Amino acid sequence: MKENTDLFSGAVLFLVIAISSVGLLHLTWRHRQTVKHQTKLFLCAFGARFLLSVIIYEYGLVNVLGDEDSSGWMSGLALNAEWTRRSVGLFDLPSVLTGAFMGHHKGYGFLVGALFYITDSPARMPAAVLNCFFGALTVVFAYRIARTLFSEWVALRVGWWTCFFPSMIIWSSQTVKEPVVILLETIALYCCVRLKVSGFSVRHLLFCALAIVLVIPFRFYAAYLAGGAVALSLLLPQFGKSKTSMGSLLGVAALVVPMVIMSGVLVQHEAEFEKFDLKQIESFRGNIAKDTGSGVDNPYDMRTSSGFGLSVVVGGAHLLLAPFPWELGGGSLRMALTLPELLVWWWLFFVGVLPGLWFVLRKRLNDIQPMLFFLFGLGLLYSMMFGNIGLIYRQRAQLLPWLLIFAAVGIERRMARKREKKGMRARQVMPPALGTSNIRLVPEPAARRAGMVQR
Repeated sequence: MKENTDLFSGAVLFLVIAISSVGLLHLTWRHRQTVKHQTKLFLCAFGARFLLSVIIYEYGLVNVLGDEDSSGWMSGLALNAEWTRRSVGLFDLPSVLTGAFMGHHKGYGFLVGALFYITDSPARMPAAVLNCFFGALTVVFAYRIARTLFSEWVALRVGWWTCFFPSMIIWSSQTVKEPVVILLETIALYCCVRLKVSGFSVRHLLFCALAIVLVIPFRFYAAYLAGGAVALSLLLPQFGKSKTSMGSLLGVAALVVPMVIMSGVLVQHEAEFEKFDLKQIESFRGNIAKDTGSGVDNPYDMRTSSGFGLSVVVGGAHLLLAPFPWELGGGSLRMALTLPELLVWWWLFFVGVLPGLWFVLRKRLNDIQPMLFFLFGLGLLYSMMFGNIGLIYRQRAQLLPWLLIFAAVGIERRMARKREKKGMRARQVMPPALGTSNIRLVPEPAARRAGMVQR
């Protein structure tokens, strides 16, 4: 029996969100001079993701991609039914939604349940449209981060790459929790970048703290990593300067800590952190490698220094570049479908990401600290947990906005060097001006002496 996706409700929700978002983009305080670019990026990203959602859920592509994480939106259906049965009022909904913090990664179910309750459209397509919106908004914030730190050329490339990069579209077109997690991480780091570059700002403090707290019910370790990256970036003095962003750091802490304590999240996850050791990581790694078409048996013992180092290197290589060519032949159809994107990504990585990262480490280290700390923390965690190619390919989507920024910087530097070399060659082969090839310029005093001699 075919699932009731409710395409009509999804299309209506798409139009409502698109029109409202365009209006909100024109109310932005910063980046007003590039509102047209941002609007175009948002609408293209939103439309592309919506079209792919229709193909996935209306035309059966979900059978190829798989639907392992359908439990998230299904829990939203169950919550919506429960709230309807209990006659939960609209004004009661905010207090009910705090229940998302009372459990392990319950946020997406509560988010979808709230959408179903407000729109009265408990079906797959409205949930997919909400994720399409999150993915499109991520494109706008990735553009803004790149525009804040680098040139308009870099920002536009980052925006369009984030808009149309296949893995960014695929994950934000499905009913999974990745889109909202990536968006909240991007908002938090964008606000942190603004605090470092422009100084103290109340609205950036507020949105940074709110984004960190809201990530907790979706993926609690990402919230702690984002919070740690923000804290380190604002605490450490800028290289070459003695000034720190202590005021901004205290402001973020004053907002985040009370919210976390009052919600009971800190006490709840304290036991999880106590159990989170290398033994648990090895157990998790072994479980995701079993009974899956893309599982990888990692033989290294992480409790030894050499085993830990090799595990991180192997996991990090897969996080950045997997699947590798020799893994595509024995994988599933889904893995084979990633080949076109991988060819583009491998070129971008070696030609853009690595040179761009090297350049910003040498020249712009102060500015990229938030991205650098977050990439290192999340990358190290996922590298240690590696045991499944499909999962780590999906986890790379969380790092792509930042990696694409480095890629654009690297390619811009590459083009600048080519222009410089071309200009040097042009100057070397440029012929002398017409009529001056055999003329030797003589200094004025010497010319006068020559004239006197002639007379």
